Amino acid sequence: MNKKITRLYLSLLVFLLSFFAIYSQRFVVYDSLNAHFNYSDTLSKEEIKEAKAYLDEQEQVDFINHTQIRKDLNQLLKKGSYQVILYKTNSNKPDDKVIDSVLAFCGRAPLKNAQKYSIFINSSSKTSCIEWYPSFSNYYHSYRIFDGVLSLIIAILFYWISNKLKPLRSKKNIFYSLSSRMMFSFLCATLLVLTSFSILYLNRGIVFEFLMDTFYQSEDYSSYAKKLEKQLQNLDLTKENKKAINHILKENVLNHAYVGLYDEEGIYFTDKSPLTNNNLLLLYSFDDLDVLEAPLYYDYPIHFKNQTVSMYITSFPMIPFQIPYIILSLLISFSFYLIVLQSFIRKRIHSIQNLQEDVFTLAIGDWNHEITVSDKDEIGRLAQDLNQMRIAFLQTMDNEQQARVANKELISSLSHDLRTPLTTLKGYLEIMNLKKEDIEFRDQYLQKCLAKVEEITYLSNKMFEYSLVFSTEYNSDLTSIPIQKVMDTLVDHIHYLREMDLHILYEPLQTSLSMDANFAMIQRILNNVFSNIQKYCDPWKDIVIQTTIEEDQLKMSFTNSINHHLDKVESNGIGLKSVKKMIELHHGTFYQDETNDLFTIVFTFPIHQ
Repeated sequence: MNKKITRLYLSLLVFLLSFFAIYSQRFVVYDSLNAHFNYSDTLSKEEIKEAKAYLDEQEQVDFINHTQIRKDLNQLLKKGSYQVILYKTNSNKPDDKVIDSVLAFCGRAPLKNAQKYSIFINSSSKTSCIEWYPSFSNYYHSYRIFDGVLSLIIAILFYWISNKLKPLRSKKNIFYSLSSRMMFSFLCATLLVLTSFSILYLNRGIVFEFLMDTFYQSEDYSSYAKKLEKQLQNLDLTKENKKAINHILKENVLNHAYVGLYDEEGIYFTDKSPLTNNNLLLLYSFDDLDVLEAPLYYDYPIHFKNQTVSMYITSFPMIPFQIPYIILSLLISFSFYLIVLQSFIRKRIHSIQNLQEDVFTLAIGDWNHEITVSDKDEIGRLAQDLNQMRIAFLQTMDNEQQARVANKELISSLSHDLRTPLTTLKGYLEIMNLKKEDIEFRDQYLQKCLAKVEEITYLSNKMFEYSLVFSTEYNSDLTSIPIQKVMDTLVDHIHYLREMDLHILYEPLQTSLSMDANFAMIQRILNNVFSNIQKYCDPWKDIVIQTTIEEDQLKMSFTNSINHHLDKVESNGIGLKSVKKMIELHHGTFYQDETNDLFTIVFTFPIHQ
């Protein structure tokens, strides 16, 4: 929902920016239409002829009554703004000199483009003329419709594209850090705020021109004129009363306009508004005016005790809107700051919420649920680590399950295998008990009983080895024992193999050092190793056994040739696995290798110096 609101807000801003950007080019379009299609939003020929006839008529009478001239011309020239210019010809100097200039009632000081299309309407004697400036009313109406439609299309395209685009993802490691991404977002937001405010402020004239051209209605200062006249009607308009008149004008000062009074002799009175000093010359200088500086002119008659004068009101209606516009520009600019940060924070919160949901799913026991890795920052790496932990946990659970199943199967098998020789052994012993006096028969069954005991011993050892390999908790109970005790046990096994006619190469090791070990476990290790050698070695080749002390370690190496003439011997490898597990319990190392028909086992134990 937040993303949709953000896209709508940005689309609205795109519409406004597009609208005013296109609106700023209205005069370029007008120039092009005028040059190629002779389009013109100006006076008709009939209006020009009527204005010229009026000037000719006024030259035959007293040309002082500005108010009447304005009223008459406002009826003839109903669009645009104009000024009436009076010339005085000097016979000594052929150049004409402007002696008076009268702006239209409710007329607007022309901007630069209006001056470009101005029309001069001269009287027959060329001692007076009307300079008329277009207001482009009809053209503005059509252009605003075109501008609005085109801007709306651009805003709709922006909304559609922003909805389809996927967020950009940086492939550089510098942006994988959450802190670097946050800093980058702050910098981008700050740059966007400064840029947007600069654009809005520097182009404020376009917005005010649009407001003036579209919404502004001329103000009615009639009530102000009546109020002022009531206070001035008992005074004579003379230089002696100028101070009193100016005092009354100051008391009735307007917010965004200033007032000037002119009598027939040109005496000037003003309210001394702060606007006066900055805009006094606007009446005669129209080049490069901004709409904020381009005034509107109003003319009202004021009746003094001795005469009637003209009151000129010069109004700047857009000036009160400058501060609100700046505040609005700041709000719009900082909204980009909020959008960028809100987008960054929302994305991070969304990642945390997804991670929280995934962890909750794991907590309720669904370890097959994959954790989503949405990004490569710290949150993403945390999700990745949790995912790896989940996979490792599943693998451990699977291994334990397999171990439990195999252990159960082995126990069942060994239990069955143990019951068979035990039953047979019990039968042999019962027979021997019945025939106590038959020594030959007893000796025969005694050998059978011993064979069954060896079989039971072998099966029990296998059960121990298997339980050792798959046990996760086993207490080794290591104690300090002499290394020579281990060497003596090794020598006993070597003697046994030599009695089996196997050729052993071995140099005895004599030492007084000790090691932390479980002697019973050491015996099982050696039993398994020598049992493996006895089963699988080639009896016609040498068996090499080496024992050395290297770098605080007891190293034992066993190498024998592999007998390939044996029948297939079933082996599950439990013996060597149990050897490796028992050596690891002694904090030692185990290594086995089979190369070029040679089988080698090497293991080490840490010792005390």
